[in-house]
Amino acid sequence: MMLESLRKSAEASFRETGLYLISVFLVEELDLEDVCARPELRRYRSIRTSVVRKLRATDFILLATFQRPHYDIALANLADNDLIKLIDCFSPSIRNPAYVQ
Repeated sequence: MMLESLRKSAEASFRETGLYLISVFLVEELDLEDVCARPELRRYRSIRTSVVRKLRATDFILLATFQRPHYDIALANLADNDLIKLIDCFSPSIRNPAYVQ
């Protein structure tokens, strides 16, 4: 999640919805390989992880999209400080163990 990549994604969402949103998957499984093997995640070469309590502790709002396990993180703005705060909620990028081209 690089700063400009997040900003571009949120700007695209704003053009479509009027809200700054970042798309995420929210799953309950604790086994990373099981989570990554889900059809909607296998296409990503790398992933980052977080936990809901960390996002909530930094005042980010998770919005249900009603397309489980897809959620959106709502951003109040695209200020560098807020985007960096979001980046800091996630682990460094790791290889997706279930990646399939």
